[in-house]
Formats: sequence, C-alpha cells, structure tokens
Amino acid sequence: MFKIIWYLLNFVIILLILFNNPSSNSMNNFMGQNKFLTLRSNQVNIQRFIFFMVILFIFFTALLST
Repeated sequence: MFKIIWYLLNFVIILLILFNNPSSNSMNNFMGQNKFLTLRSNQVNIQRFIFFMVILFIFFTALLST
C-alpha cells in the first residue's frame, strides 16, 4: 500500500516540476501587469505544493526503509 503511494508521489512530483517553468518571461512580456502578478502567485503556490510533496516523499521513503 505504501509503495503504491510512494510511486504516485514520484510521478506527481516529476509532473509538477516539469509543469513549473519559472523562466517563461517571454510570454509574460505580452501580458498586463495584473496577469503577471497572478501568474507569479500561481508559481509560488505550485512551488509550495512541490515542497510539500517532497516532504511526503521523504516521509514515505523513511517509512518504507524500515
């Protein structure tokens, strides 16, 4: 059971890291300032979620190693 959750966490973390692209500034130049701020806050939220998922990954790795 824990191994399945561990594999799913791996997959989700990889997808989130690939989805998160903080260097997409060329697209942001064409947007207004308001949209840029919401895009930046979305990136921060995604990065916080990735951090939370990595903490869960470390927890399940420690749990499975025992």
